[in-house]
Amino acid sequence: MATNLELAERLVRRFKGVPNFDITDAQELVDDSLQVHELDPSADVPNDKTNLVLLYAQAEGAWQIALSTAHYFQYQDGEESVDKSMISEQYRKLAKDLRADYDRAKSVNTGAGFHTAARIDRPHTTPPTGGNRRRRWITG
Repeated sequence: MATNLELAERLVRRFKGVPNFDITDAQELVDDSLQVHELDPSADVPNDKTNLVLLYAQAEGAWQIALSTAHYFQYQDGEESVDKSMISEQYRKLAKDLRADYDRAKSVNTGAGFHTAARIDRPHTTPPTGGNRRRRWITG
């Protein structure tokens, strides 16, 4: 069981290279993630939901950073050039990857399953190959 603050601290460690990302931002993301997963923010998070909550918070954090960096620019002055226009694109790609990881992890518990039953009226053989497809299956 993890507390809300522990999850926020883990999220800060995962976003440690991002400028101006602090514990209050992480706390807001974790609170939003807990509400999406219908968990009480004041209660401890069950172990089976911890990874889902963090993956969702990471994906949302990456989307928020991508939106806040969308105005970044490209500048060139003689020999000097600055290009920060791809930062937002990289965060969008990261957010898509994190969302795919979240969806994959969530589908483990909530995904639909499909199974076909074996036929009992036919043996476990494959149909004969060849030009004539009208032949019956060979039963032993």
